[in-house]
Amino acid sequence: MPEAYDYIIVGGGSAGCVIATRLIEETQASVLLLEAGPMDKDMFIHMPAGMRNAQKYSWNYLSEADPDNGVPAIHIHQGRVLGGGSSVNGMVYCRGTAHDYDDWERIYGCTGWAHHDVLPYFIRSERNETLGAPNHGTDGYLWVSEHRYRHPLTMAYIRAGQELGFPYITDMSGAAEQEGVGFWQCTIHEGKRGSTARAYLYRVIKNNRLTLITDAVAEKIQIENGRAVGISYSRKGGSQTEVVANKEVIVTAGAIETPKLLMLSGIGPAAHLAKFGIKVKVDSPQVGQNYQDHLMVSLTAETPGIRSILRESKGLRKIANGIEWLAFNHDGVVSSNVLEGGGYFDIDKDGRIDTQLFVFPFYEGKRSQNATQTAEIPDGISLKVGHVCPESRGEVLLSGATAADTVRLKGNYLTAKGDLDAQVKAVKLGMTFFEAPSLRKIARNISPSITDLTDVAEFVRSNCVTIFHPTSTCRMGPSLKSSVVDLELRVWGVANLRVADASVMPHIVSGNTNAPTIMIAERAAEMIIADLQLLAYQKGDLALA
Repeated sequence: MPEAYDYIIVGGGSAGCVIATRLIEETQASVLLLEAGPMDKDMFIHMPAGMRNAQKYSWNYLSEADPDNGVPAIHIHQGRVLGGGSSVNGMVYCRGTAHDYDDWERIYGCTGWAHHDVLPYFIRSERNETLGAPNHGTDGYLWVSEHRYRHPLTMAYIRAGQELGFPYITDMSGAAEQEGVGFWQCTIHEGKRGSTARAYLYRVIKNNRLTLITDAVAEKIQIENGRAVGISYSRKGGSQTEVVANKEVIVTAGAIETPKLLMLSGIGPAAHLAKFGIKVKVDSPQVGQNYQDHLMVSLTAETPGIRSILRESKGLRKIANGIEWLAFNHDGVVSSNVLEGGGYFDIDKDGRIDTQLFVFPFYEGKRSQNATQTAEIPDGISLKVGHVCPESRGEVLLSGATAADTVRLKGNYLTAKGDLDAQVKAVKLGMTFFEAPSLRKIARNISPSITDLTDVAEFVRSNCVTIFHPTSTCRMGPSLKSSVVDLELRVWGVANLRVADASVMPHIVSGNTNAPTIMIAERAAEMIIADLQLLAYQKGDLALA
């Protein structure tokens, strides 16, 4: 007989850890949490500056090149370790803007998902060390803090922004639209990464109603008579195992793996599934469609005489800084998440933020991407800037009928009217920072040089990268025709099956996606628990809840 659990959660990432924790704490249910990657035991996961080693614990995808549009193949990394993206990301706490969520309701028909509806779930999740009511929480589980360490190059960028006339913003996740520069808050606690594994799951990990299985890949959702009844999964070198879900299967595998699993299970565009001999359970045309991500371009300069943070993580400096971090309460340069500062900008002057900038206190040119010796990488600063309200939509497709087959990822970046022009405007804005006195006096060999920007559009096409924020491939909405899940995140056409991760966003938010994903998970957990309590009331069995 297969093992049975009340709830099976596929994906132990940012969302999965939140939902598992809430179900264990607030119900008497049994929960299986399945994660494709390993436990988060590596010290460098928890050391904030160790994020540059993230590829080791990631799904490493490659989008298809688009030669007709001049865009090369682009790497996309997604967490494959307990904690998922929250264990490998840049730890930036950023919600996007109120307009984002209001548009979910106004444009996409997601009634109940406007900003005033979702704000309580951001607040519920948050344990903010410096900001409080009415926009921030102080007694949630997700640690949100200011940086213990701020690099001199980040400080120079902030001064440059003020010299250009941009205000200094104290709350980059405030309720109002705010244009300006500032320091991002971060999901770091006492100098260590605050992933959802550490902030949430480890609170309940010893509870005997929670079963955690790592290094296990979900093969298929078992569907019988229109209901999800369990899943099958496999571990490296092992046979396939089936487990039963008495109540629900909840998929939180991220915006690339979630649509893949649905399609392998027979939920997706019928014609596409037929190509691989997959029996169609639900002809759901939006599965894998509407893929979005944030594109950005790096603008770099050398800063002779100012040691960049990258040099601090090489050779003897790496050893010395690691010892300092371990010995002195996780302080010092490696307690930095590197992405200390940035800005939000309204380039079109329409009252809406459309551009985001991150400052990296190191040189992020081609030499730093390929170099193996510290001497090959100059000290420097990088400004990564991009349009964060894209309209281009790509798709996630199958390449085979098994979980071992990778996906085909068609980004379709810069194909929507206006996206390329918006990226060009973002680059031009970023270049003005090097003209401000605080950066002009220290920056050398700016790349691209201002005189080289005769064709900024070509520069954008050739040098754009994503910042690993895939969303919207199982978007929510009011009907099967327009969406994959309903407004309570239940998969159209299959009972007892939900999706609760970044894939359900009807449109990408104007900022980093980790905090919004955690918000979605908090709300999903509340919905699941409410359904369980209703069932218990109907059956007169309060032990169910």
